[in-house]
Amino acid sequence: MTQITLYRKPNLMLMARKFKILIDGIEINTISDGGELTIDLEDDAKELTVKVMNYSCKPLLLDKVDNENYVIRQNLFSTIVTFGMIIFAALFFISKMAANYEQPIFLYIAIPFFLLSGYYSSFGRNQVLELKKI
Repeated sequence: MTQITLYRKPNLMLMARKFKILIDGIEINTISDGGELTIDLEDDAKELTVKVMNYSCKPLLLDKVDNENYVIRQNLFSTIVTFGMIIFAALFFISKMAANYEQPIFLYIAIPFFLLSGYYSSFGRNQVLELKKI
């Protein structure tokens, strides 16, 4: 029987959520922010997936895995998109409150971030999390 160890990197965006660990579509355990989990794999296990909310990673095929370590992290590009959207929306509302007039340039800059965030919430939801071998 082989083992696989998963490390979850701390993440500001998803820190309150537990990530579900699924083997062949069946939830076997969860992992908290900054946590570590060692899983004993059955010989007939085919794939491992990590999910949180409606986001997941690409399935890890277990046919060639032998006592390996993986880190679970959020895709860097999706993190930048989320923070960018929040920053520009906040700048819009701060400028509206502080200067008593709207500066729509902040919203125009935020539009691509909103569109990319919509992509990651719909079509790209299987690319938000990554499993990287360490």
